[in-house]
Amino acid sequence: MSKETKIAKKEQKAAKKAAKLEKKQTKDYAKLVASINKKNAKAEKKAAKKGKPFVPVPIPTQEEAFAAVGQSKGKKIVKMIILLLIIWLLVYFLVMWFTYVAPAKGEEEDNTETVATEYERYSNPHEITTTKTYSVSEAKALLKQVLHDNWKTLGYSSDPSSSSINTSGNTTVNGAQCYGFTAGGKSYAVAMNLSAVYEKTNDGYKPVTFHETEYLMF
Repeated sequence: MSKETKIAKKEQKAAKKAAKLEKKQTKDYAKLVASINKKNAKAEKKAAKKGKPFVPVPIPTQEEAFAAVGQSKGKKIVKMIILLLIIWLLVYFLVMWFTYVAPAKGEEEDNTETVATEYERYSNPHEITTTKTYSVSEAKALLKQVLHDNWKTLGYSSDPSSSSINTSGNTTVNGAQCYGFTAGGKSYAVAMNLSAVYEKTNDGYKPVTFHETEYLMF
């Protein structure tokens, strides 16, 4: 058989294969168009009943339809490769986990006597004689949180913590030095060591209750 004859047979075989593929694609494309037309008809009836505008699903050309199919196949292949890699890594991890054997201690290490280490007891040379005094901004932050947590108990109709909180000078309440503030139309005092928050009333200052506890512990 000559070289020209072999080439002719290959071309004839390729032409038959292409014709078969084209016939199948034409058939599949016809099914796709029929399916889209059917869905559009249903959607049009539903839109007409509801009085809404109908927007049909566009019908792609045969080339566009099979180009999309080719892309989806490529995505499926990539996903399959990633899944196989994950499975392989999982199996490898399980094998390594179950086959791991911890190294045994040597005889020399087992026979070594443990010598107790003595440590000198730590002593702090600084005596704490005063309670820390916090800044005005820290006291303001505490008051803001207190207002946010207790605005209903304090008689507000809404949370006043987002409104402006202004300083009003220092004051002394129950022997404790306090920062003075005004917020939400009322006056408050916050202890400089943040141990308590007070609300000013006609009778003086009363502590604000935090879940039935008058003081916060720091």
